[in-house]
Amino acid sequence: MKTKTDTTLIEAARRIAPVIREHNEEAERERRLSRPVLAALYETGLLRMFTPRSLGGLEVDPITRALVIEEIAGHDTAAGWTLENPLDWAYLCARLADEGAEEIYSGGANILIAAQFGRPLNAIPSQDGYRMTGRAPFVSNCYDADWIATTAMVMQGEHAHQEDHGEPEMVMAYFPREQCQVIDTWHVMGMRGTGSHDISVTDVFVPKTRTFPMVPEFEPGSHYQGPLYRFPLVGVGATGIAPVMLAVARQAIDYVSELAQGKTPVASSTLLRERASAQAKLARAEAILRSGRLLFYDTLSVAWEATVAGETLSLKQRADLLLAMTHAVSSATQAVELAYSVAGTSGFRTGSPLERYFRDTQVLKHHAFAAETRYETVGQVYLGLPPDFPVLAF
Repeated sequence: MKTKTDTTLIEAARRIAPVIREHNEEAERERRLSRPVLAALYETGLLRMFTPRSLGGLEVDPITRALVIEEIAGHDTAAGWTLENPLDWAYLCARLADEGAEEIYSGGANILIAAQFGRPLNAIPSQDGYRMTGRAPFVSNCYDADWIATTAMVMQGEHAHQEDHGEPEMVMAYFPREQCQVIDTWHVMGMRGTGSHDISVTDVFVPKTRTFPMVPEFEPGSHYQGPLYRFPLVGVGATGIAPVMLAVARQAIDYVSELAQGKTPVASSTLLRERASAQAKLARAEAILRSGRLLFYDTLSVAWEATVAGETLSLKQRADLLLAMTHAVSSATQAVELAYSVAGTSGFRTGSPLERYFRDTQVLKHHAFAAETRYETVGQVYLGLPPDFPVLAF
């Protein structure tokens, strides 16, 4: 990895580690990040990493972002996710009209945007905007957000308006958090502290300046002229999901390695570390994790350097990024499962760190951006077929 990263932000992430560790059980219990941890993320400026400098942000490179998220997630997966998710939507503000972006950041750059890409709201065209109604799932951090962003389908009467190419017209819309209702739905096995509840809105007006069409082509706003905002969406998504998973796997391996130093399994007269099966599984887990992490950061660095040099990444290069992300997530999942299998009964008790690592990875591995099916998407591109994942075009 040749790209020079901002080590001051990584050091800032390490400084708030004690606060994060102190409150991670509270996040699990309350199903949202604790106030002290949120305050620490704000105070360090980490939530400003993908906001342009002209709007008060830090506008850092994607590799720095990934390393910071990996550091934070190593202390609490929910904190890592709470940091990474709003950064994606700060980046996507590049597609808004200047007036819309400036309105969102009118109170300062230290804001949290909660959002989702899945089930769209209904958007009824109105004068200079849309009236939004509907319900959206998986809106991480929605209780603590300043703004909500979600997809919406433009309606024509009772049916979706069709674009010239026959697809429904879709927009992304940003609206203040107080204009939506949070529905308590986040009762899940893993990633509990992310507060990824449903939200609903009824007849909320959103001006066109705070929306953008969900199409690949766009002209970045005047605040968004740096290379970060020419970096593809799949690359930005990769710098959030993969680092969280890599961090969890690192913690799982380290935890079991330490456990093996002092645990004597039932019906055994020797320590766990003396068992050949434990030795082999932990070695495999280490190899799988390190190789997945190396591919991820190497691919990310190559893509970023090309973007900085003024290149527009090809579909093949974007598929490389998707592969690196998917493989990092898959590698991390395998590593955690291997470590979990070594721990025996020490891993399944509630309150065990390993039990939580296992639960969190089982949830995260199903994220649409990095699920196992994305291997198929990459293979389609490599074999000259049209990909089944539209995000690759953005």
